[in-house]
Amino acid sequence: MRVAVVYVPAGRPDALASLAKSLVAAFEAAGHRAELFEPGSPLTRLPAFDYVAFGTEAAGLGGKIPPRIKDQLAQAVGLQGKRSFAFVRKSGLRPAKTLSRLMAVMEAEGMYVNDSEILGTDEEAAAAARAAPVERK
Repeated sequence: MRVAVVYVPAGRPDALASLAKSLVAAFEAAGHRAELFEPGSPLTRLPAFDYVAFGTEAAGLGGKIPPRIKDQLAQAVGLQGKRSFAFVRKSGLRPAKTLSRLMAVMEAEGMYVNDSEILGTDEEAAAAARAAPVERK
């Protein structure tokens, strides 16, 4: 299966990029073709993928997400019904609220979020990728 891993950092991108790279490596180790979309990459190719992992981190302490996420997802036409995985980096005071807001934005674009995680380490990211329901049953 083709898997896209997209991340949109709120602050410094190093920690979130590390989690995204761990997800890509774990998806590839499971036999999938994974591709990493760096911040600012056009998302017009997302509909060509079978599964999309989309992640961010808190923009501030209250669990808000970066406002450019809505704009970036809007440019990827054809995401209706796309199976996906939402992840956030464990940061801020309310990472569960951040995850909830990310999932709401993804679902508003028509994506089907079938898994979600709050990730703190690269090992947690790899374990989440191995457990993600990428294959249809």
